[in-house]
Amino acid sequence: VGSRCLGWGVTPSRCNEVMEVAGYGVCRGCKRSPVSSQAQPGQPPASYLTGCIGADPGEDAGDEESAASRAKRDADETLSKVKKVDIPGMLRRDAAILVDEFLPGVQFRTDILLLSLAFVTGSALWFCIFVRHIYENDRKEDLSRWGEEGGKDDAAFAVHTGCVENDLKPDFVIVFHHPQHPHKDGESPATFRELHRTLIADVSTWRVIAEHDPGGKELGGVCVRSAPSFDAPKVGTKAHGKLLRGFEEDGWVALEGEVGYVSILDEAPSSRGPTSTQEQPALELVGANASEAFARTKMLMKAIQDWEEAKSPLQHLRRLSHSDGESSGGRLDMKPPSKNEVRQIFLQDLYTQLPLLGFDAAIFSSIDDDELYVCISLENQEALDAYLLRNNTRLQVRKDIVSRLGISQPPDEIASSPPLLRYDPRIVQNLHKAEVLPEDEARQLYRTHHGRDEHGCIASGKERFRLLYKELCSQLDLDAAVAEGLIVDWYPSHSYLWLSKLTRTWASFGRLHDFSFVQPVPMIHDYFGARVAFIFAWNGLYCKALFALTVLSIIVEVCAYILKQHFDAETVHKRIVLSFSIVTIIWSRMTANLWDREHQYFVKAWEMDPFAVDQVIRPSFQGEKQPSPADLNILEKQYPPGQAAIRRFCTTLVTLISCGLVGICIVIWTNIFEGKMNLFASVCLAAMIFVFQILYDIMVPLLTNWENHKYQSTYYDSYLWKQFMFQSVNRYAAFFYLAIKQRYTAVGCPERGCLRLLQEQLVSTFLILTLTGIAQVIAASLLVRVKIMCEDCWLRRSRQEDSENEKGEISKRSFVELQSKFAEGRMQAQIQHMLQLVLSLGFVLLFGAVAPIIVPFCLAVFTVQLRGTAFLMLNYTKRAVPRHQFGIGQWRSIISFLMQASVIFSGFLIAVYGDTFAGAPLLAKVAGVFLYILGMRAIWALVDKVCPPNCRDLETLQARRDRVLHVIMQQAEGFTGAKKPGARSPRAGQRSPGAGQEPPHGVVAHLAEEVKHRSWEKVPHCENAAYLKR
Repeated sequence: VGSRCLGWGVTPSRCNEVMEVAGYGVCRGCKRSPVSSQAQPGQPPASYLTGCIGADPGEDAGDEESAASRAKRDADETLSKVKKVDIPGMLRRDAAILVDEFLPGVQFRTDILLLSLAFVTGSALWFCIFVRHIYENDRKEDLSRWGEEGGKDDAAFAVHTGCVENDLKPDFVIVFHHPQHPHKDGESPATFRELHRTLIADVSTWRVIAEHDPGGKELGGVCVRSAPSFDAPKVGTKAHGKLLRGFEEDGWVALEGEVGYVSILDEAPSSRGPTSTQEQPALELVGANASEAFARTKMLMKAIQDWEEAKSPLQHLRRLSHSDGESSGGRLDMKPPSKNEVRQIFLQDLYTQLPLLGFDAAIFSSIDDDELYVCISLENQEALDAYLLRNNTRLQVRKDIVSRLGISQPPDEIASSPPLLRYDPRIVQNLHKAEVLPEDEARQLYRTHHGRDEHGCIASGKERFRLLYKELCSQLDLDAAVAEGLIVDWYPSHSYLWLSKLTRTWASFGRLHDFSFVQPVPMIHDYFGARVAFIFAWNGLYCKALFALTVLSIIVEVCAYILKQHFDAETVHKRIVLSFSIVTIIWSRMTANLWDREHQYFVKAWEMDPFAVDQVIRPSFQGEKQPSPADLNILEKQYPPGQAAIRRFCTTLVTLISCGLVGICIVIWTNIFEGKMNLFASVCLAAMIFVFQILYDIMVPLLTNWENHKYQSTYYDSYLWKQFMFQSVNRYAAFFYLAIKQRYTAVGCPERGCLRLLQEQLVSTFLILTLTGIAQVIAASLLVRVKIMCEDCWLRRSRQEDSENEKGEISKRSFVELQSKFAEGRMQAQIQHMLQLVLSLGFVLLFGAVAPIIVPFCLAVFTVQLRGTAFLMLNYTKRAVPRHQFGIGQWRSIISFLMQASVIFSGFLIAVYGDTFAGAPLLAKVAGVFLYILGMRAIWALVDKVCPPNCRDLETLQARRDRVLHVIMQQAEGFTGAKKPGARSPRAGQRSPGAGQEPPHGVVAHLAEEVKHRSWEKVPHCENAAYLKR
């Protein structure tokens, strides 16, 4: 047909293109007149063109009826051809072409695919039933689920057992060495580094004041003229000038400061013992200015620095050259202060500073008189108000305020949780005037906590500790003080009330049979802070999800056992990999979405800012003072970003080298056993894993500290990433080697196959690791008990040797003292707890398809860690420092990485060990893995539709909280202009703690005079302290 016109009487110029339709030529110009494509050029066809351009319309007018009949016949023929088209056959042929092109040699087994599809479908239905009808979240704030005892008033839980009963309920405890106890390092010389690391405040400004000489003769108005540091300054009366540094000839050290002179005795009397109460101190500090924080300690630090510089060889040469060769050995022989002396001065300065900061202080001696416990509390209302205002603290509103404001919200719904409101006494005052509150009292508006006061305090123990810790960390590095031996320990104090409440509702081994795993997460947050609360919320949620997966894994193992009686074991294992890998991938996505829901709700309920950074600078951070990015008028310690990046690169390189060493040991392990793995091989592998774990646990704090992080959040993230990077290689490398490399080694796979070998090693090694982890949890509590029992036995034996106490009776410990014997619950312990869980979860995600039986073992690990760690944290662990953290932090990224890796590794196992790809070329296997990954992505998208990651209660919670805040501010704004005569603004009227030389009214430091005059023998035991009696 082409471009030739087949019409009769139509010139090519008028109709130059004809298309063929069902055997007829149709002019594209008019598309009306069909003409047979069989007509020869120049001959009239069987029917003439009608309606075509250039044709005579009258010539074929009589053929309209025949044209209609032909059109009907053509339509019937077209319909019959369409009915004969085999669409499924065409799809099969196209699919076969694609398979032959991209998956050559692949043999699809319909029976295997149908069986896998049936199992996956049934598993998906089980997950839907579990989420909809069995799963319970941890969002409830009330305790009604745990019975009537859990819902009682807070004051009903104050149960004191096993310790001294008193009113001592501190927020913060610092443990010092007792000055009258013969500590091993008490007489060792103190160093400048010890004090320099501990004190953070700037000590660069000093002035000289009047003092007296060693003989007691008054030198009124003594000052020292300026001199180089290697000069011996001259002492004169009524002189004027300022000293830089130097030693006086007669043993007096003059310093540039507000603290006068230091007298260093050349030699202490030999008869003087460390516990003598009549001794004169080897170092005497006089004239310290009390208005400067830690003034005497700073003066002492300068004195030690001068002494160390005087002892240096270069300084000695300078002195000799300056004195025309005369030796000044007398100055070099002067004895520096001892550690015992430094500790006493540091304790005195701290005890003097605490009331000035608005903190109440109490001190008592341990029952064995080797330690002093300084108990710090934030009880003064004036100081508390000032700190809450200064830090813009947000406190939760009482629930009954909602009804008082005339707002109707269902009180039993979790979305009716009251909002957090910035603390401001003016809002309380205005709401009282608006008759919303019955009294002008902050307790009427803000939620109260009864951990210490039966009337309640608007700031929880967690908030009070944060305020205390932030203020002390601005002046002291307590961790450095412990490391340098200036103090024994420090920790937040537990609360009797909260321990009793949490034990009843959460931390009890009696709840091991509670497979709902529901926890009072809001209560955990109120006591331990966001980081610990998120860790336990995540732990509990995965316990619930693992319980659902355990049911399926047991079914699979039972079916596999039955099938092994009739089929080859290796064939059965290959069939399991495909079906259970898809089930595990579906489960992992569903569980991650459930956690995202919980995470979103708690973040909104606790009103956490994802972009907020904990602005408390780490005390150990080293840097130069430069203008702060937030305020150029403020100097802030900063470290060059380039040097920080180099340090991080070096530590990462060390971690990678350590991972390489582990890989080398894995290769050696496989070569030793030559692929013939047995139980002894599993024991050796588990032992090697634990050895490397212990070694890197020692190394990782050193690496992270060397990176010099400014904030705690970045330090935490760097620590956990290093741990996961190394420990994941340490735990998983051997099994990846068996799955990927073993079949290509000279030894090859055993007769039972590499897949069976991998399964056996997974089960035996993971079982050993599980039992060891459970044993560690149990041993942690026993170690604390044994430690306390051994100390009591030693103390009784020492008391029996005393003639005054023949029975060996010992005093009763206070609860504050008992806590000092507990294990640490700080950042490292929290990361270790989470790391064990994530690594165990990684076994399920990566290798669960190979060995489904490890799922119940993983559930056992999660359950014991949940209940056991909760029990330890309340009974044998120091209270964790409450830290802010947005969810589980970087752990969520690590879990996402494991989920992605599980999809790729499952596709690899199917391509390498599955019957479908047996004998297929490499291209087919690679294409199969790629298609498997795409399929799992599609399944994840379907899971997101069925079980979305978004929390439905967020919008309701936000709307209700916004409404409450709007009404509160609306009611308060009506009285912003009303003031009592003479009333001052709370912010302007309150004196900031630490601003003057006098403590706020009502702040008490018990035994302050005894501490000031070093009457350590007058510091009583806790049970004998009159000021602590009820």
